Amino acid sequence: MDESNMLYYMVLSKFPVLLLSQQKRHSYLVTAEDIAKEPISISKDSAVYDGIEKIIDNRISGLIVDAKNIQSWILSARDIGKILVSKNQNTRTIPISSVMQELVLVDQYAPIPNCAGMMLAKKTNAIGIRGKDGIRGIMTKHDLVKHYHENVRDSKKIQDIMTYGSFFVHDDASLYDGLSKMIAAQVSRLLIKNPQDEPVGIVTFGNFLGKVFRHEQDPSSVFADYGKKCKITDVMTKQIITVTAQTSLPRIAKILLEYRIHGVAITDRRKIIGFITEKDIIRELARQEI
Repeated sequence: MDESNMLYYMVLSKFPVLLLSQQKRHSYLVTAEDIAKEPISISKDSAVYDGIEKIIDNRISGLIVDAKNIQSWILSARDIGKILVSKNQNTRTIPISSVMQELVLVDQYAPIPNCAGMMLAKKTNAIGIRGKDGIRGIMTKHDLVKHYHENVRDSKKIQDIMTYGSFFVHDDASLYDGLSKMIAAQVSRLLIKNPQDEPVGIVTFGNFLGKVFRHEQDPSSVFADYGKKCKITDVMTKQIITVTAQTSLPRIAKILLEYRIHGVAITDRRKIIGFITEKDIIRELARQEI
């Protein structure tokens, strides 16, 4: 048994009978193959710069590397962020093969709560769907949020599952400082605050990748040098999508889907007190009974 399968059975051992009989479909269950989609792929021989272009063009958070092979990998925006702060070279000169991570796989008949559990356990934004003849498709956090919105009626209060507080930098921080903090804190977004500690914007990995793509069109340019001089306010999104603490979780899922974002700020008396992200919704989905 390979490492991926071993962890799959360990993490999801609360459903042993169902997992052991996955090789045939249960008609009453929604399974991985039902929501899998065709992966957007790139060759491992391509440069990271080419990966950035595809991620931006398709408004996604990662790419499958060599999707048609039995063994595949993934290139995520977070992986790219890590090399931007650790390598002092143009992304046109960095091969994807030096950055990519092994793609986590689940069986095509795996129930959706199990898929959500695997995604959380492996700390990944996407998992591959494996059939008898290789990889049949891909499932992302976005796909699981869509499934939650369309199929789950949850009355749980978001105060019980939201992440309180937020990571932030002030508006005089550089791009390099902001990206470094996101990598170190293992978060996907940062609030930007003015000297009065008022939120004035937000940044995600997507904001950084757009700037890198434009800047490194010149092969002699390097983000690490430029990023230390450029202010984070040059890439931040000024509009912060917010909801109140009384908003239902299915409603928040709908907002994430409509705006194609990964999280919303939670406010109380017009003050941001925390965030609800795709990860929070997937955690609730993983707790659903099969």
